[in-house]
Amino acid sequence: MSGFDFAILTEIVSFLDNSRPDVCVEATTALVASLQVDDGLQVRSNCAHYLENEVPKKLCSLISNPCVSEIEGKKINPSWPMKVLLGSLDALGSMVGEGGEMVAEAACECGVVGRVGEVIMEYSHTSKRGVEAADKILDSCCRLLANLCRSECGCTAILDKEGVLAKLINEFESPAADCWDRFQHVATVLMNVTQVERGRKVLLKISDGFLDKVTPSLTANNSVRRAGIAGAIRNVCFEKDSSWWLIHEKKIVDVICYPLCGPEGFDMDDKIGMTPNMWMEGPDKKREPDADTRKLLVEAILLLCATGRKNREKLRELKVYPIVKTLDLSEESEEVSNKISECVQFLMRDEEGCERIEGEMLAIEPEQTSVDVMEPAGRVKPMKPEDWDAVD
Repeated sequence: MSGFDFAILTEIVSFLDNSRPDVCVEATTALVASLQVDDGLQVRSNCAHYLENEVPKKLCSLISNPCVSEIEGKKINPSWPMKVLLGSLDALGSMVGEGGEMVAEAACECGVVGRVGEVIMEYSHTSKRGVEAADKILDSCCRLLANLCRSECGCTAILDKEGVLAKLINEFESPAADCWDRFQHVATVLMNVTQVERGRKVLLKISDGFLDKVTPSLTANNSVRRAGIAGAIRNVCFEKDSSWWLIHEKKIVDVICYPLCGPEGFDMDDKIGMTPNMWMEGPDKKREPDADTRKLLVEAILLLCATGRKNREKLRELKVYPIVKTLDLSEESEEVSNKISECVQFLMRDEEGCERIEGEMLAIEPEQTSVDVMEPAGRVKPMKPEDWDAVD
């Protein structure tokens, strides 16, 4: 859809107040489609119109109360509230993802994080594990929060709800083996909240142990988990005051370097001081396959290199140089190779008499990302009355 008719938009918005769940589902689907436009300015113009119609407020209301229990004395099938809830989450997630700070502020004012937190508490219950609709709802909750915290106000809203964030991390730490990875985008949430200093402090807080809970996902089969956690680790490496603790106490260098090692192996001299995990698997060792994730990890090393001479000496002891040098020999991404070159300049520099300001070589900012919510869909097509009786 290359443009959008505001008359159609107004019609779609009017259906959000309809008591029939099938109409609400079609309306939320059409809202997602309305954001799939080519012109970014048009997207924001559409979002401005949404705000005038208080759509974020309506969607938040649907999230809390997705469906009436009956219409004209006829009981509603229990599956419809879940469909309305899923549609509302996806529509609001699309709005926040495309509309930027403006829509994020409107959603936060409506208390979206608290409402989504209630949904997560309900649908993550063990009795609902493996239920496909529940899996989709929880995935949409995490996608919505991931897009919301691309903005500063969204980060603040999520960090203010400590219980919600703790619940997300605990569920992320122990994914159910019998169902789809519905909490995969918690990694994206963590990557985004660590854009800000407060988010980095939360992840690094020793008493909560959040860092220990999430770092194992750096070697998970799920690529979304790996990329998000790589971004979060990279972002916390901006905290220079925590660098010694990260390197010496949390052994973060081993966590970062393990995915960067491949099957090539190392010379005997290089193995001295290197953690054995880096080479013990031999030719069976698999390197992180995603170039963007590798880039995030190399940038994390680069940030640690910039935290001071003592830390660089520790990185040299851990043989970070041969690790990144070996990585570069097989690296196909020019961006990753450029970052490796910057690391090498730090690791091979002459420290004696060097008065350069630490970090002057870096041109890195905290990383964030977004997630798509749904594919484009058609405009609202309410069901006919005769079809309503057959709705399951």
